[in-house]
Amino acid sequence: MNDLEAIKNTVFDYFDGLRLADRTRLERAFAIDAGHMKGYLKDAHGKFALSVRPMHEVIDTWAKREPTPDMHGAILSVEIYSPVAATVLFDFNGVFTDALQLAKVDDEWRIVNKFYVNR
Repeated sequence: MNDLEAIKNTVFDYFDGLRLADRTRLERAFAIDAGHMKGYLKDAHGKFALSVRPMHEVIDTWAKREPTPDMHGAILSVEIYSPVAATVLFDFNGVFTDALQLAKVDDEWRIVNKFYVNR
């Protein structure tokens, strides 16, 4: 498998892991000990509020959710800018845009950071 295919597989392990509440896929997608999720959600006044959480906490929360198989997602772009680094923009359910930073860890592509913006 080439790097582009491996990166796409990693991104869809994240997406499918979240929508299906599948801890195994989520843990396969992320560099859990090194990863963080940061992003902006709109508060009650319509202003963006920054949220920052370590991935192990996020995965615990996601794995406890009810599966939502009707979610949809699409890769908008992939940039492999080093043999060990890439960035992916992802449309998450038409509600969020995710900027995913990936690193090659032990010869496997893993998401090390997720930054999202609530549209």
